[in-house]
Amino acid sequence: MTDDYTETSPIVQTTHGKVKGILLKSLYDEQFYAFDGIPYAVPPLGTLRFKEPHDLKPWHGIRDCSKPSNKCLQVSSYTKMVEGSEDCLYLNISAKTLLGEPMPIMVYIHGGAFKGGDSSRRAWGPDYFMKERVLYISIGHRLGPLGFLSFEDPSLEIPGNAGLKDIILALQWIRANAAKFNGDPDRITIFGHSSGSMAVQLLLASPQTEGLFHKAILMAGYSMELNSLPHLEFRLAKHLGYEGENIDGPVLEFLLKADPHLLVSADFFTPAEKGQGHVIAFKPSIERYATPKAVLQAEPVDLQRTAWSNRIPIILGANSGEGLSTMNFLKLNPTWLRDLQQNPERALPWTLRNHCDPGQRRQLGQALINHFCQAHGHKLTSNHTDALTDLFTHSMVHSMDRLIQSRLVHGQASTYLYRFDFDSPDFNFYRIRFMGKEQRGVSHVDELGYIFVIPATFKLDNSRPELTAICRMVAMFVEFAATSDPNALLTKPLVEWKPVTRFGKRMVLNISEELKFIPQPEMLKLKFFDRLFEMAGVPLI
Repeated sequence: MTDDYTETSPIVQTTHGKVKGILLKSLYDEQFYAFDGIPYAVPPLGTLRFKEPHDLKPWHGIRDCSKPSNKCLQVSSYTKMVEGSEDCLYLNISAKTLLGEPMPIMVYIHGGAFKGGDSSRRAWGPDYFMKERVLYISIGHRLGPLGFLSFEDPSLEIPGNAGLKDIILALQWIRANAAKFNGDPDRITIFGHSSGSMAVQLLLASPQTEGLFHKAILMAGYSMELNSLPHLEFRLAKHLGYEGENIDGPVLEFLLKADPHLLVSADFFTPAEKGQGHVIAFKPSIERYATPKAVLQAEPVDLQRTAWSNRIPIILGANSGEGLSTMNFLKLNPTWLRDLQQNPERALPWTLRNHCDPGQRRQLGQALINHFCQAHGHKLTSNHTDALTDLFTHSMVHSMDRLIQSRLVHGQASTYLYRFDFDSPDFNFYRIRFMGKEQRGVSHVDELGYIFVIPATFKLDNSRPELTAICRMVAMFVEFAATSDPNALLTKPLVEWKPVTRFGKRMVLNISEELKFIPQPEMLKLKFFDRLFEMAGVPLI
């Protein structure tokens, strides 16, 4: 295959025009081609702000796609400054090779609480995937109010979920063009992390996406209900100086003229709302009225029962210490524990908070804290930090379990479950970033250091077990994308990863220094969450 890499600036003809890429070397010296910043929609500027995306007119000449384009406008979690651009509907392609047998396609949707994140290789370098024969694609989509604001008045044509509609338009582009980059358009896997995983879950539930992908991987982000808040658009406008009534037309007119930097940085939650845990104002929602392109017209839990995606295989999982961010809350906000003593309902999943009256909320919250900590109220102290971490880990795992249960009842395809449990002293970058080197465990986002090169990544010596874990993770994901079965050549001799079954023990692939297929450790305590949902009268599936 050596002659494959003679072309240092390959040119590919797409449905919309020619793009020029670049030949790159990965962290471990594998060669691959990158085409960054390929536009897939009209820039959503001016009167197109907040609207669903529009297909692009073809361009003339050759478009230089040798470096990443802007990320979508947001407040950076690192610098706390507004960064990026409203003109951000671009995708990025990395191809192991442009010759030979068409390769499976893996399409990544980044996380960032629907308000931040970057799809480009600056943030998530696909270097490790380039050890395998795969076409890797990532999608930039609108965030925060620019992607998820909505109005009830149909004449305004902003029913919501523009950010999800961006992804769907990009998937249509990928389906039409992947073959030109040596990808197999009949083997498209979408995968995402955190809010990106939640986006994948919503795309699985939506009737709009049928035929656009063939399997999915969900990593640590799940929600069977959308739990939206009312009047956010009006509150945003008022916060920025709007003085009129809560009428959709004038509110939109005001927001269309607003400085986009102020739009994405507006922080209008009250201290009380923040205390309750409200941090994401604009996120996917049930659309206000039916349109031909509506993505979500009911709650995910309802859509999932009859979803077309019950017929396609998925992998899903979470980390063994998802709740470790609790430690970070305590460090940054010493009053957090006092809030929990006084308002035990803050420990409940959002769905239960939203479905219960205040008395029942309090009672269920106390029961949950008591179950994990054997204490509540003023008896809850910083000595219970580990137990609270355990509680919030189980809360995430339970939201994932509801999707598993739904698929076991309504699905006809395999569901593979993993638990990421590699506790590295120096390679679990998010735990180290937020909690320092002395804290151990596997926190939210730590697994991404094992499939992507991120700014903190360093080259590992061949003897490091972390490098072995990287090679195994990537091999399993790519094997799944290629064959719908994640048992790769590299991992088959070590373990057989089987799909979850409706009856018998819930088994999970535990990914640590070793790969082991074990009974799911969280299963016992998940039953308690089931009981809370039952008491609140909320259907689990």
